[in-house]
Order: sequence, then C-alpha cells, then structure tokens
Amino acid sequence: MVPQERTRRSYERRPYPAADRSVLTDRRYNLPALEWIQGIGRAGQPLPRRVLVAGCGSGAEAFGLRRRLPNAKIVAVDFSARSIAHARRLQRSVRSDRPVKFEVADLTKPGLAAQVGNDFELITCHGVLSYVPDPGRVLVNLTPCLQPGGALYLGVNGAGHPAVALREWLPQFGMEMDEMQDERRLRKLLAVWDALHEDAGVPLADSSEGYLAGDICGHHFNNWDLARWRGVVNAAGWEIVGTWLLPPTLRQTLKVKAHRPLFPDGVGELAAALDGARPASFHRMMLRRGVPGPAPWDVPAGRSAWDLRWSGLYTLRIQTGRAGAKAWAVLRSRTLDMELEWPLSLAQAGLARELARSGSAGAGWIGRWARSESARRTLALWAGFGIITLAQRQGEPLPLPTDTRGRKNRQPMSRSSPCRP
Repeated sequence: MVPQERTRRSYERRPYPAADRSVLTDRRYNLPALEWIQGIGRAGQPLPRRVLVAGCGSGAEAFGLRRRLPNAKIVAVDFSARSIAHARRLQRSVRSDRPVKFEVADLTKPGLAAQVGNDFELITCHGVLSYVPDPGRVLVNLTPCLQPGGALYLGVNGAGHPAVALREWLPQFGMEMDEMQDERRLRKLLAVWDALHEDAGVPLADSSEGYLAGDICGHHFNNWDLARWRGVVNAAGWEIVGTWLLPPTLRQTLKVKAHRPLFPDGVGELAAALDGARPASFHRMMLRRGVPGPAPWDVPAGRSAWDLRWSGLYTLRIQTGRAGAKAWAVLRSRTLDMELEWPLSLAQAGLARELARSGSAGAGWIGRWARSESARRTLALWAGFGIITLAQRQGEPLPLPTDTRGRKNRQPMSRSSPCRP
C-alpha cells in the first residue's frame, strides 16, 4: 500500500484534529493571526471574500476562519471522506448565514481547480504537506486555484519537531512507529519524555489521540528545516514573503547587534538561515507566486517588478531631537508583540511617514530612500520584521527577492526596553 493511501486510512479511523464539538471552539487549532496573514500576504487589500482551506480535516481551521471572516465564501476540502462527514455534521449543529462548503478532494490529484474553483483570494494549507510524499505536487495543483494577487498560507513541520527525536527514542521500548497500536503505553513513555523536557511547553502525554496517531506515529513525515521547504516551494513556482517566527528570531540578533552579516538576504533566505541555526518545530509562512529575483532596493529604480507595501502590522511614530540620530522611528506591533526604535535621517523620517500614510511606495520612493548600503539594509530588515512587504507591480512578471550572493538554498512588549539596531 502506498504511503498516501496508508495516511488516508489512518485519518479515516481517527479524524484530525478531533471528531467532537471541541473542533468548533478550541483555539489551539486556529491559524496565525488573520492580521498577520493579511498584512504579509495581502497588504493594502480588503479582507478576502473567497477562501480555500486545503486539507481541512474535521473542520477546525475552517470554523475558525468562519468566525473571523463572517462574510467570506469558504470552501474546505480533505481527502478523508469520514473527516468531511464529521465536519458537515458539526456544521449542521450550529447556525450560520454562510455555512462552510465542505468537499472531498485529493490535493495531490490534477484538476483540483476544476473541482473547487479558480478564484480564491486566500488559500490556507496548515499541517497537511508534512504528511504528503510529494508536497511540491500539491503546491503546483493549488496554483490555478488562486486569483492573481492572492496569497497562500502554509504551515508545515520543522526539523525541530518532537517527532524527529521521538521516532528514534520510542522504538527502544518496542513501540511500533508506523501506526499507533498501544496508546496507553505510548502515553506512559511520553510522560517520561515530558519530565525530561519541561521547557518544551504543552506535555505530549496529554495530546489528543489524533495528534499521537498522526504526528508522533504515522507512515510518512516531512519534518524538514526551512531551507529544504523553501527549495520545494521555489521549485513549485512560489516564494516565501514572511514567516511567523522571523520577527522574534531576527529581534534576538538585533538586541546584540549581530544582524549585519545577514544583509542583503531576502526574506526567504533570511528565515531559512536563522532556522538553520535554531530549527523550529513548525513553520508558518506566507507564500506569493513568483520565482527568485532581486529585491527592489537592490536594483536601479524602476527595474524591479515589485513595489513596497506598508504591512499595517505596525504603528509608526517619529521622534526628533534625540542624541545619536536626527530622528527615530518608533514602531509597535500588537499582533507580533514587538517594539522597535530605528535611527533615521530627517529625509528618511519623512519618507517613512509617507509610506505609512499612503500604504505603498513605487520606484521613485525607493530611489530616494535606498541611496546607501545602510539605507538598503534598513529596508531588508524591515521586510524581515514584517514592517513592509512586497507587492507585484501591475502588469509585471513575478520575480521575488533572493540571495544576491548566490548562496544555496513572545516576548512581551516593553516600552522601557525597545529593540534598536
């Protein structure tokens, strides 16, 4: 039996994340903040009106999106007929003016757009591709489902996922890892693991049956570092334009003035490089259609196919008359729990105000800003922090920022101690 079919049968037996009413309300199953998804993937655009949930399981993320987007048309698909049946049953138990449309569909099969539609403004695919033998095929199949200018949120396992070590440790006790066969004994062994990993967060021994069967035991796993995931994403014609973990990770380098060697990496390279130093257990990323190419601040004015957008995730306040700089940009984000203070020239302070006010900047703005390496470094780091993002210039092809050197591929907000470059 091929791995894909074995995985499907596993979810037929145990719908994920659950088959009870907790799916309707449990916030653990929600996606990252919609403000972040919108700010990084769809800056300057209205909230999406058509959303595809690719790999919905028993419906947790689809129901979460329905709460946040009450007026959107949401289509949710999964290859497990039993999971879809559970999702439909749960939906019938709640009142909704615009119910989610649940359908059985296999993301690995061609012709997906013909079945579900080709005009989605946002696609979410969370916790799915880590269990698909050929995740690149799914990304290719999702491409025609998206409107021009749309975005894809992708959530996948990282090299720091606990299953990486557990799948080597548990067989020492005679545990079969391809399929969960003795749940009681597995939980007892995980209690030992939890006692030795108190800093890991939620105890694994208390995880749901579905998580143990699908994330710890199972037939196929892609628990990869971000560099490998980015290779798959690029090969399918997509690029990473932001990750949920990049701003707090980048902040750590900024606090000790260790960020300079990271320039001039683009967002995708930067996120992959930092993940290589400290592997994440899970990657949450926003993707846009395109192939690697130079960032707009690294080419002559007007030569890039991309303009800058203010993400809307940060508020901006300009302070002047302080020692050490002619002006400071004070940037605060409640969504990311982030506070930054950035030294600027008076001319840059004016340009920053202009960008925050208008929401977008073309080649003329970039040419006035990016007149020095320091100024270009600021734009690259602002993109990493999610202060700005890139938007395709209308009528242009789709290159995206890449490593110009050709290299291969919550902390509480504190007003008294903001992070400074």
